Amino acid sequence: MVRATPFKLRLFVGNKTRFNDPQGIACVRLDACEDSSRTSDDDEITAYGVNSGDNCILYNRSMFSLGVYGLDKGHYRFKQPWGIAANARGDVYVADRGNAKVVRLFNSGAELKFVSLLGAPADQPGGLLEPRGVALDSRGNVYVTDSGLDRVMVFDARGQVTGMWEGFDGPDGIAVVDPGEKWSYYQQDGFAVVIDSLHQRVRKLSLAGEPMAEARASDWGVSEAFLGCVTLDYYNQILITDRNHGCIHKLDRNLNYLTSFGEPGSGDYQFDQPRGIAIYRRFGQLLVAEREGAQYMWVAVEVQRFSAKVVADSIWRDLHVDFQLTEPAYCDLDVMDNFGRLLARLSPGRRFGADAGHFAWGLTIPDKLPGDQSYPALPANYRPGQPLPTGDYVIRGRFRATYSSREHYNREVEAKFHLDW
Repeated sequence: MVRATPFKLRLFVGNKTRFNDPQGIACVRLDACEDSSRTSDDDEITAYGVNSGDNCILYNRSMFSLGVYGLDKGHYRFKQPWGIAANARGDVYVADRGNAKVVRLFNSGAELKFVSLLGAPADQPGGLLEPRGVALDSRGNVYVTDSGLDRVMVFDARGQVTGMWEGFDGPDGIAVVDPGEKWSYYQQDGFAVVIDSLHQRVRKLSLAGEPMAEARASDWGVSEAFLGCVTLDYYNQILITDRNHGCIHKLDRNLNYLTSFGEPGSGDYQFDQPRGIAIYRRFGQLLVAEREGAQYMWVAVEVQRFSAKVVADSIWRDLHVDFQLTEPAYCDLDVMDNFGRLLARLSPGRRFGADAGHFAWGLTIPDKLPGDQSYPALPANYRPGQPLPTGDYVIRGRFRATYSSREHYNREVEAKFHLDW
Protein backbone atom coordinates (compact mmCIF):
# COMPACT_ATOMS: atom_id res chain seq x y z
CA MET A 1 0.00 0.00 0.00
CA VAL A 2 1.32 3.47 -0.96
CA ARG A 3 -0.34 6.73 0.04
CA ALA A 4 0.05 9.93 -1.99
CA THR A 5 0.05 12.81 0.51
CA PRO A 6 0.08 16.61 0.06
CA PHE A 7 3.78 16.55 0.97
CA LYS A 8 4.60 14.02 -1.75
CA LEU A 9 2.60 16.02 -4.29
CA ARG A 10 4.63 19.15 -3.49
CA LEU A 11 7.84 17.21 -4.09
CA PHE A 12 6.70 16.44 -7.65
CA VAL A 13 4.89 19.62 -8.74
CA GLY A 14 6.01 22.29 -6.25
CA ASN A 15 3.44 25.00 -5.71
CA LYS A 16 1.76 24.50 -9.08
CA THR A 17 -1.23 22.80 -7.49
CA ARG A 18 -2.33 21.01 -4.33
CA PHE A 19 -4.83 18.31 -3.47
CA ASN A 20 -8.07 20.28 -3.51
CA ASP A 21 -11.31 18.27 -3.55
CA PRO A 22 -10.09 15.17 -5.46
CA GLN A 23 -12.90 13.31 -7.23
CA GLY A 24 -12.76 10.72 -10.02
CA ILE A 25 -9.74 8.55 -10.77
CA ALA A 26 -8.85 6.24 -13.68
CA CYS A 27 -5.93 3.95 -14.52
CA VAL A 28 -4.72 2.17 -17.65
CA ARG A 29 -1.57 0.88 -19.26
CA LEU A 30 -0.97 2.78 -22.49
CA ASP A 31 -0.50 0.60 -25.57
CA ALA A 32 2.19 2.85 -26.97
CA CYS A 33 4.32 5.59 -25.46
CA GLU A 34 6.21 8.12 -27.54
CA ASP A 35 8.31 9.15 -24.56
CA SER A 36 11.30 6.82 -24.33
CA SER A 37 11.59 7.54 -20.59
CA ARG A 38 8.54 5.36 -20.06
CA THR A 39 9.26 1.71 -19.39
CA SER A 40 7.48 -1.18 -21.06
CA ASP A 41 6.79 -3.05 -17.82
CA ASP A 42 3.34 -4.57 -17.92
CA ASP A 43 2.53 -3.46 -14.38
CA GLU A 44 3.41 0.21 -14.92
CA ILE A 45 0.13 2.01 -15.24
CA THR A 46 -0.88 5.57 -16.03
CA ALA A 47 -3.23 7.03 -13.42
CA TYR A 48 -5.40 10.11 -13.90
CA GLY A 49 -6.94 11.96 -10.97
CA VAL A 50 -9.47 14.79 -11.04
CA ASN A 51 -8.44 17.69 -8.78
CA SER A 52 -11.84 19.36 -8.80
CA GLY A 53 -11.10 22.29 -6.48
CA ASP A 54 -8.15 23.42 -8.61
CA ASN A 55 -9.90 22.53 -11.90
CA CYS A 56 -7.13 20.31 -13.23
CA ILE A 57 -6.11 16.73 -13.94
CA LEU A 58 -3.10 15.09 -12.27
CA TYR A 59 -1.42 12.19 -14.07
CA ASN A 60 1.90 10.36 -14.02
CA ARG A 61 4.12 10.84 -17.05
CA SER A 62 6.37 8.09 -15.74
CA MET A 63 7.05 6.36 -12.45
CA PHE A 64 9.05 9.42 -11.41
CA SER A 65 7.22 12.48 -12.79
CA LEU A 66 3.74 13.98 -12.59
CA GLY A 67 1.89 16.05 -15.14
CA VAL A 68 -0.82 18.62 -14.50
CA TYR A 69 -3.37 19.47 -17.18
CA GLY A 70 -5.74 22.43 -16.97
CA LEU A 71 -3.64 25.17 -15.35
CA ASP A 72 -1.30 26.29 -18.12
CA LYS A 73 -2.07 28.81 -20.81
CA GLY A 74 -3.56 27.08 -23.83
CA HIS A 75 -5.14 24.28 -21.80
CA TYR A 76 -8.88 23.77 -21.80
CA ARG A 77 -10.30 25.43 -18.69
CA PHE A 78 -12.31 23.08 -16.48
CA LYS A 79 -14.96 24.18 -14.01
CA GLN A 80 -15.57 21.63 -11.22
CA PRO A 81 -14.48 18.54 -13.17
CA TRP A 82 -15.83 15.35 -11.61
CA GLY A 83 -15.63 11.88 -13.19
CA ILE A 84 -12.90 10.56 -15.48
CA ALA A 85 -12.39 7.51 -17.72
CA ALA A 86 -9.49 6.38 -19.91
CA ASN A 87 -8.44 3.56 -22.20
CA ALA A 88 -5.16 2.01 -23.33
CA ARG A 89 -5.30 3.85 -26.66
CA GLY A 90 -4.73 7.15 -24.86
CA ASP A 91 -8.31 8.48 -24.88
CA VAL A 92 -9.29 10.32 -21.70
CA TYR A 93 -12.79 11.65 -20.98
CA VAL A 94 -13.59 14.08 -18.16
CA ALA A 95 -17.07 15.05 -16.93
CA ASP A 96 -16.76 18.84 -16.67
CA ARG A 97 -19.60 19.45 -14.27
CA GLY A 98 -19.51 23.25 -14.10
CA ASN A 99 -19.33 23.72 -17.86
CA ALA A 100 -21.96 21.02 -18.58
CA LYS A 101 -19.64 19.24 -21.02
CA VAL A 102 -17.62 16.08 -21.38
CA VAL A 103 -14.05 16.86 -22.40
CA ARG A 104 -12.09 14.48 -24.60
CA LEU A 105 -8.32 14.53 -24.14
CA PHE A 106 -5.56 12.36 -25.59
CA ASN A 107 -2.37 11.09 -24.00
CA SER A 108 0.36 10.26 -26.49
CA GLY A 109 2.55 8.96 -23.69
CA ALA A 110 4.22 12.32 -23.16
CA GLU A 111 1.38 14.68 -22.19
CA LEU A 112 -2.35 15.27 -22.26
CA LYS A 113 -3.79 17.29 -25.14
CA PHE A 114 -7.27 18.64 -25.80
CA VAL A 115 -9.28 16.92 -28.55
CA SER A 116 -12.96 17.89 -28.44
CA LEU A 117 -16.12 18.47 -26.39
CA LEU A 118 -19.17 16.21 -26.08
CA GLY A 119 -22.65 17.38 -25.18
CA ALA A 120 -25.07 20.14 -26.06
CA PRO A 121 -27.16 22.60 -24.03
CA ALA A 122 -29.58 20.87 -21.67
CA ASP A 123 -32.67 21.75 -23.73
CA GLN A 124 -31.29 20.16 -26.90
CA PRO A 125 -30.94 16.49 -27.96
CA GLY A 126 -27.87 15.06 -26.29
CA GLY A 127 -27.84 17.93 -23.84
CA LEU A 128 -26.07 17.89 -20.50
CA LEU A 129 -26.82 19.89 -17.38
CA GLU A 130 -24.70 18.42 -14.57
CA PRO A 131 -22.48 15.58 -15.81
CA ARG A 132 -20.80 13.67 -12.99
CA GLY A 133 -19.73 10.12 -13.80
CA VAL A 134 -18.17 8.92 -17.03
CA ALA A 135 -17.24 5.43 -18.24
CA LEU A 136 -15.78 3.87 -21.39
CA ASP A 137 -16.36 0.48 -22.95
CA SER A 138 -13.91 -1.41 -25.17
CA ARG A 139 -15.54 -0.10 -28.35
CA GLY A 140 -15.01 3.54 -27.40
CA ASN A 141 -18.59 4.28 -26.36
CA VAL A 142 -18.86 6.91 -23.61
CA TYR A 143 -21.45 6.67 -20.81
CA VAL A 144 -22.20 9.83 -18.82
CA THR A 145 -24.40 10.24 -15.75
CA ASP A 146 -26.25 13.57 -15.59
CA SER A 147 -27.34 14.35 -12.04
CA GLY A 148 -29.20 17.47 -13.14
CA LEU A 149 -31.35 15.69 -15.73
CA ASP A 150 -31.60 12.32 -13.91
CA ARG A 151 -30.39 10.27 -16.84
CA VAL A 152 -27.45 8.55 -18.50
CA MET A 153 -26.29 9.70 -21.93
CA VAL A 154 -24.44 7.36 -24.29
CA PHE A 155 -22.10 8.67 -27.01
CA ASP A 156 -20.22 6.70 -29.63
CA ALA A 157 -16.52 7.17 -30.34
CA ARG A 158 -17.34 10.02 -32.76
CA GLY A 159 -19.25 11.91 -30.07
CA GLN A 160 -22.70 11.17 -31.50
CA VAL A 161 -25.57 10.43 -29.11
CA THR A 162 -26.62 6.78 -29.36
CA GLY A 163 -28.65 6.33 -26.18
CA MET A 164 -30.52 8.10 -23.40
CA TRP A 165 -31.43 6.16 -20.25
CA GLU A 166 -34.12 7.76 -18.11
CA GLY A 167 -35.57 7.06 -14.68
CA PHE A 168 -32.66 7.83 -12.33
CA ASP A 169 -32.56 9.90 -9.18
CA GLY A 170 -29.43 12.04 -9.11
CA PRO A 171 -27.05 9.52 -10.76
CA ASP A 172 -23.37 9.89 -9.97
CA GLY A 173 -20.75 7.12 -10.31
CA ILE A 174 -20.86 4.73 -13.27
CA ALA A 175 -18.85 1.72 -14.47
CA VAL A 176 -19.30 -0.37 -17.60
CA VAL A 177 -18.15 -3.71 -18.99
CA ASP A 178 -18.98 -5.04 -22.45
CA PRO A 179 -18.42 -8.40 -24.18
CA GLY A 180 -15.37 -7.01 -25.97
CA GLU A 181 -13.48 -6.27 -22.74
CA LYS A 182 -10.17 -8.15 -22.92
CA TRP A 183 -9.55 -8.33 -19.18
CA SER A 184 -12.86 -9.80 -18.09
CA TYR A 185 -13.23 -13.31 -16.70
CA TYR A 186 -16.85 -13.41 -17.88
CA GLN A 187 -16.35 -12.69 -21.56
CA GLN A 188 -20.06 -12.56 -22.35
CA ASP A 189 -20.90 -10.00 -19.68
CA GLY A 190 -22.24 -6.64 -20.79
CA PHE A 191 -23.74 -4.27 -18.23
CA ALA A 192 -23.47 -0.91 -16.51
CA VAL A 193 -23.54 -0.09 -12.80
CA VAL A 194 -24.86 3.29 -11.67
CA ILE A 195 -24.97 4.92 -8.23
CA ASP A 196 -28.06 7.07 -7.60
CA SER A 197 -30.92 7.82 -5.16
CA LEU A 198 -29.03 10.32 -2.98
CA HIS A 199 -25.94 8.05 -2.99
CA GLN A 200 -27.89 5.17 -1.44
CA ARG A 201 -28.62 2.84 -4.35
CA VAL A 202 -26.67 0.66 -6.82
CA ARG A 203 -28.40 -0.19 -10.10
CA LYS A 204 -27.32 -2.73 -12.70
CA LEU A 205 -28.50 -2.17 -16.28
CA SER A 206 -28.00 -3.78 -19.65
CA LEU A 207 -26.02 -1.81 -22.23
CA ALA A 208 -29.38 -0.87 -23.75
CA GLY A 209 -30.34 0.80 -20.46
CA GLU A 210 -32.76 -1.88 -19.28
CA PRO A 211 -32.88 -2.44 -15.49
CA MET A 212 -31.44 -5.80 -14.37
CA ALA A 213 -31.06 -5.52 -10.59
CA GLU A 214 -30.66 -3.02 -7.79
CA ALA A 215 -29.54 -2.90 -4.18
CA ARG A 216 -29.37 -0.31 -1.41
CA ALA A 217 -26.74 0.21 1.25
CA SER A 218 -29.42 -0.50 3.85
CA ASP A 219 -29.70 -4.02 2.39
CA TRP A 220 -26.16 -4.64 3.67
CA GLY A 221 -26.97 -3.22 7.10
CA VAL A 222 -25.26 0.10 6.32
CA SER A 223 -27.12 3.25 7.37
CA GLU A 224 -26.31 6.83 6.31
CA ALA A 225 -24.00 5.69 3.52
CA PHE A 226 -22.61 8.03 0.88
CA LEU A 227 -21.96 5.79 -2.11
CA GLY A 228 -19.90 7.72 -4.62
CA CYS A 229 -17.73 6.21 -7.33
CA VAL A 230 -17.72 2.65 -8.61
CA THR A 231 -15.41 0.35 -10.56
CA LEU A 232 -15.47 -3.23 -11.88
CA ASP A 233 -12.62 -5.69 -11.42
CA TYR A 234 -11.49 -8.63 -13.59
CA TYR A 235 -14.33 -10.79 -12.24
CA ASN A 236 -16.83 -7.95 -12.79
CA GLN A 237 -17.14 -7.61 -9.04
CA ILE A 238 -18.29 -4.17 -8.00
CA LEU A 239 -16.27 -1.89 -5.69
CA ILE A 240 -17.94 1.27 -4.35
CA THR A 241 -16.49 4.05 -2.21
CA ASP A 242 -18.46 5.15 0.88
CA ARG A 243 -17.36 8.61 1.98
CA ASN A 244 -19.37 8.63 5.21
CA HIS A 245 -18.01 5.32 6.51
CA GLY A 246 -14.46 5.63 5.18
CA CYS A 247 -14.62 2.26 3.47
CA ILE A 248 -15.14 0.37 0.23
CA HIS A 249 -18.10 -1.96 -0.28
CA LYS A 250 -17.67 -4.98 -2.52
CA LEU A 251 -20.49 -6.77 -4.38
CA ASP A 252 -20.42 -9.64 -6.82
CA ARG A 253 -21.51 -9.19 -10.44
CA ASN A 254 -25.14 -9.91 -9.45
CA LEU A 255 -25.15 -7.24 -6.70
CA ASN A 256 -24.83 -9.76 -3.87
CA TYR A 257 -22.93 -8.27 -0.95
CA LEU A 258 -19.46 -9.76 -0.34
CA THR A 259 -17.63 -7.56 2.16
CA SER A 260 -16.57 -4.06 3.17
CA PHE A 261 -13.03 -3.02 4.00
CA GLY A 262 -11.42 0.03 5.53
CA GLU A 263 -12.43 2.52 8.20
CA PRO A 264 -12.23 6.32 8.60
CA GLY A 265 -8.76 7.70 9.19
CA SER A 266 -5.37 8.33 7.63
CA GLY A 267 -3.51 5.22 8.78
CA ASP A 268 -2.95 1.81 7.25
CA TYR A 269 -6.15 0.18 5.95
CA GLN A 270 -8.03 3.43 6.55
CA PHE A 271 -9.61 5.89 4.12
CA ASP A 272 -10.06 9.63 4.55
CA GLN A 273 -13.38 10.34 2.81
CA PRO A 274 -12.78 8.03 -0.19
CA ARG A 275 -14.07 9.38 -3.50
CA GLY A 276 -12.91 8.07 -6.88
CA ILE A 277 -11.91 4.43 -7.33
CA ALA A 278 -10.29 2.52 -10.21
CA ILE A 279 -8.67 -0.86 -10.73
CA TYR A 280 -6.26 -2.11 -13.36
CA ARG A 281 -8.19 -5.24 -14.20
CA ARG A 282 -5.28 -7.29 -15.51
CA PHE A 283 -3.02 -7.23 -12.45
CA GLY A 284 -5.27 -5.99 -9.64
CA GLN A 285 -3.79 -2.61 -8.76
CA LEU A 286 -6.40 -0.55 -6.92
CA LEU A 287 -6.40 3.25 -6.69
CA VAL A 288 -8.63 5.28 -4.36
CA ALA A 289 -8.86 9.09 -4.26
CA GLU A 290 -9.26 10.63 -0.81
CA ARG A 291 -9.99 14.05 0.67
CA GLU A 292 -6.32 15.08 0.55
CA GLY A 293 -4.60 12.48 -1.57
CA ALA A 294 -4.88 8.97 -2.94
CA GLN A 295 -3.91 5.39 -2.13
CA TYR A 296 -2.36 2.70 -4.33
CA MET A 297 -2.98 -0.89 -3.25
CA TRP A 298 -2.85 -4.47 -4.48
CA VAL A 299 -5.86 -6.78 -4.32
CA ALA A 300 -5.40 -9.58 -1.79
CA VAL A 301 -7.79 -12.14 -0.30
CA GLU A 302 -9.26 -12.45 3.18
CA VAL A 303 -10.70 -15.62 4.67
CA GLN A 304 -13.65 -14.70 6.85
CA ARG A 305 -14.54 -18.23 7.95
CA PHE A 306 -12.71 -21.58 7.88
CA SER A 307 -13.94 -24.84 9.39
CA ALA A 308 -13.50 -28.60 9.01
CA LYS A 309 -15.63 -31.48 10.24
CA VAL A 310 -16.00 -35.19 9.57
CA VAL A 311 -19.40 -36.09 8.16
CA ALA A 312 -20.35 -39.78 8.41
CA ASP A 313 -23.14 -42.29 8.09
CA SER A 314 -23.12 -46.07 8.47
CA ILE A 315 -21.19 -46.56 5.21
CA TRP A 316 -18.85 -43.68 4.51
CA ARG A 317 -16.96 -40.80 6.07
CA ASP A 318 -15.86 -37.53 4.44
CA LEU A 319 -14.05 -34.46 5.62
CA HIS A 320 -15.97 -31.29 4.74
CA VAL A 321 -14.00 -28.05 4.61
CA ASP A 322 -15.98 -24.79 4.41
CA PHE A 323 -14.72 -21.23 4.08
CA GLN A 324 -15.78 -17.70 3.16
CA LEU A 325 -13.62 -15.69 0.74
CA THR A 326 -13.72 -11.99 -0.12
CA GLU A 327 -12.01 -12.57 -3.46
CA PRO A 328 -11.51 -15.44 -5.93
CA ALA A 329 -8.40 -17.32 -4.84
CA TYR A 330 -6.15 -20.29 -5.47
CA CYS A 331 -6.24 -22.73 -2.60
CA ASP A 332 -3.96 -25.40 -1.13
CA LEU A 333 -5.27 -27.56 1.72
CA ASP A 334 -2.74 -29.49 3.80
CA VAL A 335 -3.65 -32.18 6.32
CA MET A 336 -1.15 -32.53 9.18
CA ASP A 337 -0.86 -34.51 12.36
CA ASN A 338 -0.55 -32.85 15.78
CA PHE A 339 3.22 -32.54 15.29
CA GLY A 340 2.79 -30.48 12.11
CA ARG A 341 3.94 -33.29 9.79
CA LEU A 342 2.39 -33.22 6.31
CA LEU A 343 0.10 -36.19 5.65
CA ALA A 344 -1.86 -35.11 2.55
CA ARG A 345 -2.13 -32.16 0.18
CA LEU A 346 -5.60 -31.54 -1.20
CA SER A 347 -6.90 -29.24 -3.97
CA PRO A 348 -3.43 -28.01 -5.04
CA GLY A 349 -3.87 -24.68 -6.81
CA ARG A 350 -7.61 -25.07 -7.28
CA ARG A 351 -9.42 -21.77 -7.88
CA PHE A 352 -12.46 -20.94 -5.75
CA GLY A 353 -14.78 -18.01 -6.32
CA ALA A 354 -15.59 -15.26 -3.86
CA ASP A 355 -18.15 -15.89 -1.11
CA ALA A 356 -18.80 -19.41 0.22
CA GLY A 357 -16.39 -22.22 -0.70
CA HIS A 358 -16.68 -25.94 0.01
CA PHE A 359 -14.36 -28.93 -0.41
CA ALA A 360 -15.01 -32.60 0.44
CA TRP A 361 -12.30 -35.24 0.91
CA GLY A 362 -12.79 -38.99 1.24
CA LEU A 363 -10.08 -39.30 3.96
CA THR A 364 -7.77 -41.43 1.82
CA ILE A 365 -4.14 -40.29 1.68
CA PRO A 366 -3.25 -39.45 -1.96
CA ASP A 367 -0.60 -41.54 -3.68
CA LYS A 368 1.27 -38.49 -4.95
CA LEU A 369 1.92 -34.90 -4.00
CA PRO A 370 1.17 -32.22 -6.64
CA GLY A 371 3.35 -32.48 -9.73
CA ASP A 372 3.75 -36.26 -9.27
CA GLN A 373 6.15 -35.70 -6.41
CA SER A 374 6.66 -38.65 -4.12
CA TYR A 375 5.76 -38.27 -0.48
CA PRO A 376 8.55 -37.77 2.02
CA ALA A 377 8.80 -40.53 4.59
CA LEU A 378 5.41 -40.58 6.27
CA PRO A 379 5.10 -41.24 9.98
CA ALA A 380 4.28 -44.77 11.05
CA ASN A 381 0.66 -45.87 10.50
CA TYR A 382 0.24 -43.54 7.50
CA ARG A 383 0.33 -45.05 4.00
CA PRO A 384 -0.36 -43.48 0.59
CA GLY A 385 -3.58 -44.87 -0.84
CA GLN A 386 -4.82 -45.90 2.63
CA PRO A 387 -7.47 -44.26 4.86
CA LEU A 388 -6.34 -41.71 7.41
CA PRO A 389 -6.19 -43.50 10.80
CA THR A 390 -8.24 -42.54 13.84
CA GLY A 391 -6.79 -39.47 15.56
CA ASP A 392 -6.67 -35.69 15.92
CA TYR A 393 -5.58 -33.61 12.94
CA VAL A 394 -5.09 -30.10 11.65
CA ILE A 395 -6.02 -28.84 8.21
CA ARG A 396 -4.28 -25.73 6.96
CA GLY A 397 -5.65 -23.61 4.14
CA ARG A 398 -3.38 -21.37 2.09
CA PHE A 399 -5.24 -18.88 -0.13
CA ARG A 400 -3.65 -16.70 -2.82
CA ALA A 401 -5.37 -14.01 -4.87
CA THR A 402 -5.49 -14.67 -8.61
CA TYR A 403 -3.83 -11.31 -9.44
CA SER A 404 -0.11 -10.51 -9.38
CA SER A 405 -0.34 -9.94 -5.63
CA ARG A 406 -0.41 -13.73 -5.12
CA GLU A 407 3.38 -13.70 -5.28
CA HIS A 408 3.57 -11.44 -2.24
CA TYR A 409 0.40 -11.82 -0.18
CA ASN A 410 -1.40 -14.93 0.94
CA ARG A 411 -3.58 -15.97 3.84
CA GLU A 412 -3.08 -19.08 5.95
CA VAL A 413 -5.76 -20.40 8.30
CA GLU A 414 -6.11 -23.60 10.30
CA ALA A 415 -8.86 -25.77 11.77
CA LYS A 416 -8.74 -28.92 13.90
CA PHE A 417 -10.79 -32.06 13.37
CA HIS A 418 -11.06 -35.48 14.97
CA LEU A 419 -11.46 -38.72 13.02
CA ASP A 420 -12.83 -41.85 14.66
CA TRP A 421 -13.42 -44.96 12.59
